[in-house]
Amino acid sequence: MKHLLALITCILLPLFSAWDLSGQEQTLMFPERKMKIADVFSAIEKQTDYTVAYNESVLDAGKVVTVPERKSLTEVLTAILKDTGTQFSFQGKMILIQKMETAKKAVTYTGKVIDETGPVIGAAVIVNQTGAVSVTDSDGAFSIKAPSGSTVKVSMLGYKDSELVLGIKTDGINIVLEEDNSLLDESVVVGYASMKKRDLVGAVDQIGGEAIASRPNGNLARSLQGEVAGLNITFTDSKPSRSASFNVRGETSVGAGGSTLVLIDGVEGSLNTINPQDVASVTVLKDASSTAVYGARGAFGVILVTTKDPQKGRPVINYNGSVTVNSRTVVPDVITDGLTWLNWWKDSYNGYYNGSKSLLNHIDSTVPYTEEIYNELVRRQADPTLTRTTTLSGHGMFGWAYMESTDWYDLFYKNCNWSDEHNLSVSGGNEFADYYVSGRYYGMDGIYKVGNEDYKKYDIRAKGTLKVRPWLKITNNISASVVNHYEPKHSRNDMNVQKAINHAGMPLSPVKNPDGTWTTAAAISGYAAFVEGTSYRTNDYVYLREKISADADIIKDVLKAQADYSFNYTARKRVDVQTPIKYSKTPGVTMLESESAGSAKSQSDYSTRYQAANAYLTYTPRLGDSHSLTALAGWNIEEQKYETLTVSRSGLITDRKPSFSLMDGTPTAPVEGGNAWSYVGVFYRLNYSFKGKYLVEFSGRYDGSSKFPMNSKWGIFPSGSIGWRISDEPWMKWASAMDNAKIRLSAGSMGNGNVSPYSYTSSMFIATAGDFVLGGELPSYTSVGSTVPVSLTWEKATTYDAGIDLDFFRNRLSFSGDIYRRYTTDMYTASESLPSVFGTTPPKGNNAELKTDGFELTLSWKDEFKLLGKPFSYNVKAMLWDSKSIITKYANDTGSLGNVKGYIKNGGSPSTCYVGMTIGEIWGYTVDGLFKDQDDIDASAVHNFQQASDKMTRPGQVKIKDLDGNGVIDPGNFMVHDHGDLTIIGNKSPRYRFGINLGANWNGIGLSVFLQGVLHRDWYPGSDSGYFWGKYGRPFFSFIPSIHAYTDDVYSAEKNNWDTAYWPRITTYQSNGTYNWTKVLEIPNTRYIQNAGYLRVKNIQLDYSFNKKLCERIGLQGLKVYLTGENLFTFTPLHKYAPNYDPEGLSFDSDFASAADGYTYPVLKSVTLGLNISF
Repeated sequence: MKHLLALITCILLPLFSAWDLSGQEQTLMFPERKMKIADVFSAIEKQTDYTVAYNESVLDAGKVVTVPERKSLTEVLTAILKDTGTQFSFQGKMILIQKMETAKKAVTYTGKVIDETGPVIGAAVIVNQTGAVSVTDSDGAFSIKAPSGSTVKVSMLGYKDSELVLGIKTDGINIVLEEDNSLLDESVVVGYASMKKRDLVGAVDQIGGEAIASRPNGNLARSLQGEVAGLNITFTDSKPSRSASFNVRGETSVGAGGSTLVLIDGVEGSLNTINPQDVASVTVLKDASSTAVYGARGAFGVILVTTKDPQKGRPVINYNGSVTVNSRTVVPDVITDGLTWLNWWKDSYNGYYNGSKSLLNHIDSTVPYTEEIYNELVRRQADPTLTRTTTLSGHGMFGWAYMESTDWYDLFYKNCNWSDEHNLSVSGGNEFADYYVSGRYYGMDGIYKVGNEDYKKYDIRAKGTLKVRPWLKITNNISASVVNHYEPKHSRNDMNVQKAINHAGMPLSPVKNPDGTWTTAAAISGYAAFVEGTSYRTNDYVYLREKISADADIIKDVLKAQADYSFNYTARKRVDVQTPIKYSKTPGVTMLESESAGSAKSQSDYSTRYQAANAYLTYTPRLGDSHSLTALAGWNIEEQKYETLTVSRSGLITDRKPSFSLMDGTPTAPVEGGNAWSYVGVFYRLNYSFKGKYLVEFSGRYDGSSKFPMNSKWGIFPSGSIGWRISDEPWMKWASAMDNAKIRLSAGSMGNGNVSPYSYTSSMFIATAGDFVLGGELPSYTSVGSTVPVSLTWEKATTYDAGIDLDFFRNRLSFSGDIYRRYTTDMYTASESLPSVFGTTPPKGNNAELKTDGFELTLSWKDEFKLLGKPFSYNVKAMLWDSKSIITKYANDTGSLGNVKGYIKNGGSPSTCYVGMTIGEIWGYTVDGLFKDQDDIDASAVHNFQQASDKMTRPGQVKIKDLDGNGVIDPGNFMVHDHGDLTIIGNKSPRYRFGINLGANWNGIGLSVFLQGVLHRDWYPGSDSGYFWGKYGRPFFSFIPSIHAYTDDVYSAEKNNWDTAYWPRITTYQSNGTYNWTKVLEIPNTRYIQNAGYLRVKNIQLDYSFNKKLCERIGLQGLKVYLTGENLFTFTPLHKYAPNYDPEGLSFDSDFASAADGYTYPVLKSVTLGLNISF
């Protein structure tokens, strides 16, 4: 922390010294409190750039007045001219003192508000001096009372404001409004520059920082989800340290991979590292035309984050603070009643073994079982006064009998947890120097009742510009972030906690035995480790970003030179500590959970050093009103070095002092790793416009990368685009309601440079033999180096895009649409299998191609009308987008669908690709209901599944359709042309993503609603996914969804509800991770595949901005309070049969060992109360 404070001090001192408090708000100093007005004017002229002008016949300048101390110029003038019958006004650099006018009698003025086409309906006519308001009718007419000489302002959405001084004429007044093209003139950030929206010919989308600022998210990416069409952002949970998975326009590459490039103020960075409050805008470059200047780095889209610039003038201090209460969007509803749970265990066990194997005298060695215990449980459950844990004799494993109904989830997790955020920023300056300094604290306590989880993040940014010459400007932008995250963990290495609860958190077991020792369930579930706090993980991060840039106007407004240098440093330290837990099964005997793993500590250090430099020229010649030309040319170089080091040791002497020096175990050999890469490239962009109607852009880049083989390090990647603003054509005059209509076409090709640094390098491993000795030692050996073909080349992404932009009704209604096709060619994938005598793995090569088709639609409406005499503005924006990727070339001549283990682990997607494959497709069986009776079984194809230990098929079991008609249910040879009864039953890729923004504002009250979702996404619950399968997975699993609680949706022989039940005959070992063709529920099928599409109320905000005059009275520039809700409501068909899952939380916590679907940090909903103050 002291290092962070030192950094803050170093940043703030030089910036505060640059403050220049000039202008109307400058604080003035006077030698005396009592002075003549003329002397006061003289002092003002000496301390400011203003000259005071007055007439002695109007003002007695010899009058002695009381001068206020340390007040602004405006406040001083107001005080000294009080009771003089005069008033002051600023006219440029002159202060004009005039006689105060006496009130005039109001008269009625009438007229019309028109534009070039006719009357303007609904325009507001406001008298500035009195506040009187009139709204124009269907003829554009208005009538208003005002004193002669008053000024009226006329405002209407889609037009520029117009002002008129009322005079002698009182009727027949025509006020002509001019169309406001500010929407088209809006500046949009693009590569190495900014452009007017009207001149864009690429697929570019931008949102402002106001859409992000009030969202209570610690991570910027969470606030961007669903806000930009074509930007696909996915989170698996709400862990504060969780990074997003995102791409632009769908699948990138099935070969070398590839990702979207993120640039923060032109420097590569992570969306995790930036303070959302610092963001001015986020621009997404989507097609080849807009990303071409980034060459190989921008093959799959670019996200440009621009931070706020300093605001010139007096210092503006802004504070934004909030407190948030978080809770789970889904609270797992599982059976916690001990008797019901035990009945399910008995029924599932007997349903599988059908009497061939008697019940065990224990349940997975966690709790004991006998018929006596069962009968005693029934008796004691009926009488709540009886104890639930008793001594047990004669049992070979346990000395206590457990008859509890423990809710282990409730023991682990809080109902809600808290987070808070505090932001402070200062901005100001003058024409020679300006500054912006901000700091943020974001903290979130843990979701666990035990374990003391804690997350803290500190951000600071300082951005300043110094104008050293009229033509030269130097800008420095530095930011730092510090993250401290403490997580409790299981005592057994990196075991997932929810997986551990499912394995051991049986409701029958209490937390502690009568003698105070931990029970087996408490130890194995991880609860004991959380309570004792001796097993945990810490993750500490430091991010440092520095960029210095120079801008030189060589020929003002014609030729501009720019250069910058950036340095990024990221350091991460992860420490894992684990300590075995003592527990007991019988009185007086203790055992150790995780004894084989033992106590241990490991520390992993990661560091990344990145530096980059850019230099470029922008040429904008003056070619007259009809022609516009901008030429950009530049050079870029980047390099990065990544290093890792892990050390570990076992044998903690004391679990309260986990230090390597206080351990007696043998240290393991340090593990070192890392990589390095570099880029260099030259780029260009040429934009030409004729009369603003015909737009042309050519851009490209010549890139070199260290990641590629010597003979293919360099590549050139061009693009071109054209635009036609047909609304400006003379023959479009008939479309008076259309303000803008522009057609865009673009095409371009780029190499894929965002790949692993050593993907194209021959590699080998070194290991130590363990089965023979040479010279008295175990010898080292290596492998044959992997083969790299000589003819390798870059993967390439070639994109074709067609778009249209439309604006109607004075820009109230806007539409933007794009359709695109992207070919990803020369993908780096495996070749055909080679004979084992080849001696090494088959070489990878440019063997695959992918085609991606997609569309993006955005429709918005905004308007304003008067409500109770005050403006009511509202807006609606809806976005819909989708993409689909198909393999068009792949080295798989046999048409293999891969292997069964990979197929099941992929959720039903083949573990290899084939020509014609749609990315994300799910193969599975078609279910024809449940078997009715033996006749039904005899009449059906043979089912060789192990739905019971004897492999006999029984009524109530799942019946599969025999699609190939061979009389046996099988997957054939699991090939495209021989897949037996398998068929494509769905696709796990999200389809038809959407976002809807609704907003309204009246009299300082603001309301906004943001809806986000996915129309369809198929998901098949994975192996051992206890929240869905319960004991259909394994008999000892703790999780039994309440939806299984012997309802009519579960088949039973007594009810014979084969035709209405959803869940099959009660049995077990049907989805238990065997990864073969024998477990019917482990293989995806049409009955149990789920639609994980959803509609989520992502954000609701209600805010109130206090009246400006009220704020000024209490010394503030602005004051706003707001109440915000995130993820408050979710609507999804998933919850019909999978109510324990959030549609965005279907994975597992990737920070720990792999686990079943849904075993992740929970997705959270939140309510935030916030305050924003400017002064």
